[in-house]
Amino acid sequence: MKTFNHIMFLSTLLFFASCEGAADPVDEVSDFLAENDQPVSDCSTAPASWFAEVDGKRVTPAPNEGPTSVFANNDSVTNCDFQRWSWQKFLYLTNDTDGKPYFLQELTQVSSVGDTLGVKGGPVILTDTLQASNNVLRSPAQNGEPKRTIFYSIMANDLLLETMKTYGPMVNIDADSTELKGVTYPIGALELKTAWLDASQLGADSSTYYRTNALIDGSNATTRVALLGIHVVGIVENHPEFVWATFEHDELAPMYDWANATHTEDATVTSDKAYPLFAANATATSANVTSSSGLDTDVFTVYDHGVPVEIDADGNKVFMATSQINPQTTTLDNIEGLNSSVKAQLNDIWKNYFLNGSIWVNTEDFVGTPAQANYLDTVGGSLDSSLPNDLTRGSVSAFNITMETYVQYGFSGGPIHDATVSNLVNCFSCHNATHSHEPHSPLKISHLFNGYTGRLKGMTKQQVKQRHIETFRAKAILQQIKSQN
Repeated sequence: MKTFNHIMFLSTLLFFASCEGAADPVDEVSDFLAENDQPVSDCSTAPASWFAEVDGKRVTPAPNEGPTSVFANNDSVTNCDFQRWSWQKFLYLTNDTDGKPYFLQELTQVSSVGDTLGVKGGPVILTDTLQASNNVLRSPAQNGEPKRTIFYSIMANDLLLETMKTYGPMVNIDADSTELKGVTYPIGALELKTAWLDASQLGADSSTYYRTNALIDGSNATTRVALLGIHVVGIVENHPEFVWATFEHDELAPMYDWANATHTEDATVTSDKAYPLFAANATATSANVTSSSGLDTDVFTVYDHGVPVEIDADGNKVFMATSQINPQTTTLDNIEGLNSSVKAQLNDIWKNYFLNGSIWVNTEDFVGTPAQANYLDTVGGSLDSSLPNDLTRGSVSAFNITMETYVQYGFSGGPIHDATVSNLVNCFSCHNATHSHEPHSPLKISHLFNGYTGRLKGMTKQQVKQRHIETFRAKAILQQIKSQN
């Protein structure tokens, strides 16, 4: 009955909004639904208000992220609250807005150095193919099509871009600058990274993907592309490090065969089923998903929802001891419960996507943004540490199979059974307050900010990328040294 009342109220708002000719229906109803939504004590049920429809279109409200949100109280906020934010933000961003999802209509697509690409609502511009590890990922030849390269695009909202343009010119690589110390992105700042594949590669299966037109590698002719994966990265109260959530289309690649792995020997992965990133009857090993490979390898998922496991000396699959306490009853159960509930209630194309994981930092001991920013500056490149008693929370090995394919369990590669908590990789391994030898700042957690400031210094896009690769390699060497010790 409540959902019906929601819809009636929404319809009334939309009627008056259409008469005034200025209001955004989603913005008009967000506050009402947020205030009247029934609380959910756990993650087994997604709130019904997320799926309210007007004129056959879903109008998921934006999540409450500010001083009146659940994130404002560090003593009571839960793992489930972060997972719920991840799903609600994704659903809000995929609301149908004039025939396209909100994120394509309202966010600005930019290059890795901050240049605006195309126009809002226009074709997606695809030129970038390199992952963070300098690898390229291709879909294997199938459906009568040749191998196809996965392309990436970056989109951001005005809050993030305005912050970038305001503070970017203050970065001085040659001085011990303090202008950016303590400066953070405002609540609501948002950045997306999306992964796309030529839809023809998927054959008839492409109907389960969100598809749109794209201009690839400077071509003037559009290509129909399918969305494979998406990072949703946003600022909420008490979390200037961003909450990092990642979504994938269902079954892009098979899962690592943990049942046949041992404490001293990796399992091989094969499948008689064809996946977009794994050919039918192919065989893969850990070499297929390490940073020394890439381009033409059949790949697979190592850790379910980014929660690291291992085979102990007795041959049992166990959760790795990390900073995330009780990972099964928190992160895994919450993600799987929400995924199941959301999919059961969705009736549009987005039901074919799932939350693969999300990661954030426990800021309970740091009261207020200045203290939190100071922590991010102080901890520097160790923000990603998931050792017991450290501060990462959620999917401490968060990854997307389309974007972090070759660093799922460590920068240096090697056998999967050698992976330990000391060499785990997650979003914060590359995204932290450090960058090159510049002074630290939470603004530098965004690679977009770093790319923009590099361009302001006269660097080319290729030079900016090379600097990022050098940072990645230095991190990999450091991680290898730590694992040997």
